[in-house]
Amino acid sequence: MVGVIAVKYYYRSVYQQEVEKANLAIAQLHMTVSSTASIAAYLQDEDLAIEVISGLLKNDSILAAQIQGTQPLASQGEGDWQQAKTFTLYNPFFANEAVGQMRLLPAWSMIEQRARSIAQSSAQLLVFQTLAVLLTFTILAYFIITKPMARLNTQLKGITPGGDNRLHTPFAHNASEIGEITHSINAMLAQTERLFNQERALRSEVQKLEGRLRLLFEHAASAMILARREGNIILYNASTERLFNRLGIPLEKDLYQLVARTFNEPEKIIRSIRNSLDQHDIATGEYQLCTDCQQDCIWAHILVTRSYGKEQDTYLQIFINDITRHKKMVAELNEAATTDRLTGLFNRLGGEQAAQQRLDNDQDITLMLIDLDGFKPINDVYGHDAGDDILCHVATQLQHHVRKEDVCIRWGGDEFVIILDALEQTPALHLADKLREALSQATQLDSGEQVSVGASIGIATSPEHGTTLQDLVIAADQAMYKVKNQQKNAVAMADI
Repeated sequence: MVGVIAVKYYYRSVYQQEVEKANLAIAQLHMTVSSTASIAAYLQDEDLAIEVISGLLKNDSILAAQIQGTQPLASQGEGDWQQAKTFTLYNPFFANEAVGQMRLLPAWSMIEQRARSIAQSSAQLLVFQTLAVLLTFTILAYFIITKPMARLNTQLKGITPGGDNRLHTPFAHNASEIGEITHSINAMLAQTERLFNQERALRSEVQKLEGRLRLLFEHAASAMILARREGNIILYNASTERLFNRLGIPLEKDLYQLVARTFNEPEKIIRSIRNSLDQHDIATGEYQLCTDCQQDCIWAHILVTRSYGKEQDTYLQIFINDITRHKKMVAELNEAATTDRLTGLFNRLGGEQAAQQRLDNDQDITLMLIDLDGFKPINDVYGHDAGDDILCHVATQLQHHVRKEDVCIRWGGDEFVIILDALEQTPALHLADKLREALSQATQLDSGEQVSVGASIGIATSPEHGTTLQDLVIAADQAMYKVKNQQKNAVAMADI
């Protein structure tokens, strides 16, 4: 197909070149006689015009010709004058003054026939040369490549793996690619022979190792289960029995039924494990196990790996480690790190994490920064215990007046922050004013004294006042200090 397309393209190219050559020759004929023809047209010399046309018609590329000045002078030949080429004749003395025209009618049929003949000959020559090259290449390829490779194939079929037979290098191919292939195959055969000898020695070692692995499997502290991909449990160790006895769940023969009875969301867990296995042949995660006993749920780290048998059977290996104590310790440490011990609210670290999580989820928020007015005098006069009572009172009021999903934070000292879903300006100011009134109510100290504080509240909302937590805190802080500098115990929205 490629050869046919190439020949057709070459034929058309040669044909076009020959036609262009004919057009160029006609233009050159015009240039040759243009001076004489211009004189004939200028002088209205009919004899001279006839002589010029007679000379042009001697060229087999010209079928007919015509010269005219102010009136027709001479014309010879017949044909379709619409296909003629027209050339302007200029005054011999004034180059820009036209004195007539010369019309030449090319012998298009003869020109095209000659072009086709030349193109056909060239294409035939190209085909012949191509066939000759292909034939030569085929013969050389047979004797240099195909025949030696066939002999190597015959020799290779007769060699028994692990034996001492080797391939013979084909004649004149010791340094060629075929020779290199032969040397490589012989090296592989030698390596195979060595491996066969090693296999017998390794077989006894494998048997010993199998016994050790079985001992390790039976006495492992982690629960271990081996199952087919379809869910049939093949093997499990003693630790698995102890774990499920502790859970009060009988061991099932089907892995997926066992998962369904052990976990709260078995479908989600199975789907997650299958997706991970499809991508990496390994899945891991921490999951909460359910129990039939009246006790806390057990946390387990589960590792699932996929392996393949000799007949491409797929097996799942499940390792279960009890991490309940670790999870409880981490939860306690995390709560201690993110909770204010006095008020029970989020501390600054915990509050920043909660707020940043909402922003990372592209959730717009409203941030209220609250600074207590008159707190320091109470702390100085009545002592730190009284100050702690005030802070606890403020925390209680904040939690009472916002929703459970809103975040209340003790930002530091006598400053508090509330994170809410984004509010319009009017609802935000209304809620802030309700909080201010609630915080301003008097509270009774343990000593019986009635004290009260005020609250200056600055409000900022994303994205109007910023898209980061830092931007919102700065905007709310500026609004809050604007209140404190003017009248205190009031609320204000940040400037845009």
